[in-house]
Amino acid sequence: MSSASRPGPVATIVAGPGDTVLKVYPGSLDRRTRAALDREQAALSAAAHVPAILRVDEICTPAEGRIALRMPRCDRSLAGLAEPLPIRDALLVGEAVARALAAAHAAGVVHGSVTPGNVLLRYTGEPVVADFGVTLRRRFPHDPLHDLEFAAPETVRDQTMDERTDRYGLGAVLHLTLTGEPPHHAVVGEQPAVRIHRVLTEPVPPITRPDVPGELAALVAGLLAKDPERRPADADVQLSRLLDAAPPAIPLDLPAEPILVLEPPRPEQPPPETASGKRKYGVATGVIAGICAAVAVPWSLTTADNDAVVPGSRLPPAAPVEITLSPPVDHETFVELSWTSNAVLDYAVVLAEEGRREPLVIMVHRSEQRRVEVRPGLRYCFLIQGMNPQGTYESRPQPIRGAVCTP
Repeated sequence: MSSASRPGPVATIVAGPGDTVLKVYPGSLDRRTRAALDREQAALSAAAHVPAILRVDEICTPAEGRIALRMPRCDRSLAGLAEPLPIRDALLVGEAVARALAAAHAAGVVHGSVTPGNVLLRYTGEPVVADFGVTLRRRFPHDPLHDLEFAAPETVRDQTMDERTDRYGLGAVLHLTLTGEPPHHAVVGEQPAVRIHRVLTEPVPPITRPDVPGELAALVAGLLAKDPERRPADADVQLSRLLDAAPPAIPLDLPAEPILVLEPPRPEQPPPETASGKRKYGVATGVIAGICAAVAVPWSLTTADNDAVVPGSRLPPAAPVEITLSPPVDHETFVELSWTSNAVLDYAVVLAEEGRREPLVIMVHRSEQRRVEVRPGLRYCFLIQGMNPQGTYESRPQPIRGAVCTP
């Protein structure tokens, strides 16, 4: 399905100044929406004493008028969790999310989309919840199938976002940490209408893991109730009590995500094939920069079955600027890149790695060479982007190891 027929990506997360990231949204805000966002953030400041809430340090506007939020950087999230966590670790995550939600609700702020991708880990391993607020979610709605398996039925049905849907999200995150699966497991090849019908009508299967305390399993079942009124409002208290009685902690060891640019998944569609049967590792990019001192890159990247990403919009060049990327020199564990241009530009190296939806973006500023670490045996595409006050420009992509790059 084309990007015109469904809402596209909500935002792109890029490296910001210092140890921060920027969440860059695809458009601007009118005065009323900006005022609502400011009120929401001001109210959330009343819960700033809760460490499990990832704060927003600044709301800023890049040169193209897009809205961006600057916040502390966290390299790991629960989005990639595929195995159950030990009981105490699951409780640590659940209690942190519950405390963050309770504090935000007390301040009058609803999260609106509690999903594993919004539960992050600080460098210290402490869980935090990011992206509180419904103002930007309503201004920039996402693909309704994105994170469908974690969404409350009423959110799927009519886009309801309130304290009760947040509680459902808490239950969904707990279900993932305890089972390694979402409440409604995705079925390969299932039609969207069937997926939606399951979320709306079918109960979540009970947790049968033998070491999960009955009280915890019952709490998760209550939070995932179809009837919003049945979802318990004191989950933070219950989880704290369960945590006090849990066995000793094992440090969370989720894999780090070596990515400077992150995007939510796009609508699923079959990946294109070349005449030789090789997958295409495509790039369709645009760079924006502004007072937040960062770069944001929307991508078109297809690397595995059902991992297609719809192209983002391309910013047209304002002058006939050329960037020429030489063929990469592959040293198995790293690649040497060099390029030239007929203009003075600030550069970014952009690469697509086989098996990842999201690209990696490395800022190199005025340098025209870069050594980039890669993984042996994987295929890659490289692209150089440059920017000056007149526009954004890009080289032709260059592959290694037989990858096929889509310009």
